[in-house]
Amino acid sequence: MLKFAVPLGLILILPAVSAGFVSSDLELSVDSPSAIPLNDAVNINGKINFSWGFGAVVPIPLSIYIETENVPDWLSVSIQPSSFTITPVGWRGGSIEKDIKITLRAKEEAPAFVTYNVVIHAYTNGSLLINGAEAREGLNVMQDFHDAGIYVEAENVKMKLHDSVESILNITNNCNAPIYVDISLANESKYFEISTQATQLIPSHSTKPIKMSITAKKIGKETLPLKITYYPVGHEEKKNFAYVNITAESYGEGTSLKAISIGIIIIIIASIIAVVVKKKR
Repeated sequence: MLKFAVPLGLILILPAVSAGFVSSDLELSVDSPSAIPLNDAVNINGKINFSWGFGAVVPIPLSIYIETENVPDWLSVSIQPSSFTITPVGWRGGSIEKDIKITLRAKEEAPAFVTYNVVIHAYTNGSLLINGAEAREGLNVMQDFHDAGIYVEAENVKMKLHDSVESILNITNNCNAPIYVDISLANESKYFEISTQATQLIPSHSTKPIKMSITAKKIGKETLPLKITYYPVGHEEKKNFAYVNITAESYGEGTSLKAISIGIIIIIIASIIAVVVKKKR
């Protein structure tokens, strides 16, 4: 049996070399994530495929590591497993595939539907026999629309019959995206007609005054239930509604004077009747 002695200097040098003479390749694929809700998470799956070429005759373990790059502050990324060990062996080459799970969590509010590119980086330093390899895969991540609602300040109105007054609704958008807003009557009014501005755009976390014209078609007092429809720009499927009531009152011109006149006439007639009755007695 032949025996070969390996010089000590070579033994000391070999571990410092991160790649051997066997070729290798690392492939990474990751699913595309959906928009991530605030304070919630989205799970996606990925695959890592490590392959090596001719000459891996000695089973030497090597480790593969997975990390992230370019992660925005509002996002946390967890990868399971974040590393694993494989033992490539096979004179003619071969491959090993490993599944990974990636959890994307929106820990802070960010503008909705704004794309961020997060990079998943997989790599191995190789072994004494097998070359190192790496792969990167970009993920387009975005935060979903967070419907924190709207706040509406409204004012009551009073007007003469057939007159119109302008009422202002101050609407605050508490959401993480610009929204479109439409205003309408929730129920038909007996006494009033309203007309509003066309669809209005309100930026995220902003307040905007919206004008509304109210016309008195009859005399009366009524609570007007207003329906405010809102949704993020480009995402009408996320439509929502808010409701607010205002009180509207209309009165006839000269109503008070007519009442006084009628009262005076009644008093005069009553006085005449009393005098006539007294004379007949």
